[in-house]
Amino acid sequence: MACGCGKGASGGKGPSNVAASASPQASAPEGAAAASDFAELDAKVEQLEKRAERNPGDDETLAELAKAYVRRGDARRSANQLSEALLDYRRAQSADPDNADAQRNAAEISPLVEGAQTGENGEPAPLPITPGVTADEEKPTPTPKKP
Repeated sequence: MACGCGKGASGGKGPSNVAASASPQASAPEGAAAASDFAELDAKVEQLEKRAERNPGDDETLAELAKAYVRRGDARRSANQLSEALLDYRRAQSADPDNADAQRNAAEISPLVEGAQTGENGEPAPLPITPGVTADEEKPTPTPKKP
């Protein structure tokens, strides 16, 4: 329910999503549905986090928690909240390191959030190299400083 004041149903309280309201595909009911979806996802994650705290060795709970993080990350990614989505994907990886969706999604959006390192002309940045060390040698030990 929107009012004629331009503040929407929230009465101007809380953050507004200008990008979503400018989109011809977004409508007020969809925005309200998205907010309730986030609330449901947050509640599910919170519930599973508490269960995982009580039973830290329960692999089934950790796998469910990881899936919940991925679902919330997907929702945040769809809402263009990429930093928050990446945090959720990384939390999912912490809960279940074998979760393929978390691994793939984090790899996909990590360069967008953190920025890909590039060289002077846009090429990938070179790998760090330690002078005088080959792959089959040990790294040289630094010379101690004289007092």
